[in-house]
Amino acid sequence: MTKKRFNIENPSDFTSNRLSAIISVGGDNVEELEIEFKNLIDYPVYDRLRNTYFKEAAVITQTNFYIDNAHEEIAAARIALRIRDTGDSLMMTLKIPQEIGNMEYHGEIHPAILDEEHIDENQLPENIRQQLESHGIALDSLSIVGALSTERREIPYDGGLLVLDASHYLDTEDFELEYEVSDYESGLEKFETFLSQQGIQSKKPLNKIQRFYARHKALTSKSLS
Repeated sequence: MTKKRFNIENPSDFTSNRLSAIISVGGDNVEELEIEFKNLIDYPVYDRLRNTYFKEAAVITQTNFYIDNAHEEIAAARIALRIRDTGDSLMMTLKIPQEIGNMEYHGEIHPAILDEEHIDENQLPENIRQQLESHGIALDSLSIVGALSTERREIPYDGGLLVLDASHYLDTEDFELEYEVSDYESGLEKFETFLSQQGIQSKKPLNKIQRFYARHKALTSKSLS
């Protein structure tokens, strides 16, 4: 299947239904500030929400391919570099935590990059390459280190976007509730109120790539013991 390229002239191609603020659009690159709250949930809670609030929501299937170098400098810097495949489109994104939210740098890539053993720095979108260099990340040994697939459902909720995720990676799965907003303070209050109303224990998770690496480390340690 031929992968669709995101339309740089159409910011909605980058944000989907999200409330991220577009900071700049230039050439083949987009930058946006993402503000979201996350909470890990167990399967019974996931199943209940899926069959109530998200009963009519469309299912979005997507796979994140995570990228790092041979020394895992990207993970060590607590940033994330991924390629997201939604089945008909590909996008490379670099996520860098900010005091509030994450700054995301998006850029177009060629679909063939997924089939290559190593990723050459010249294949990186310019805005992403510049950010990696500014963080002192060596670009001479980049490769895809693994994949995480997510079944996602989204609904508008009280001025934001409520997201229900079931993620599968490295022979495990987890379930997560997200709330994407444009304002941190009001968004946090609304999300905490929703959790309380639903009787959901507050459990702020590691982000997806951190959970992926934690699982990878656990499996590696087990195999070496």
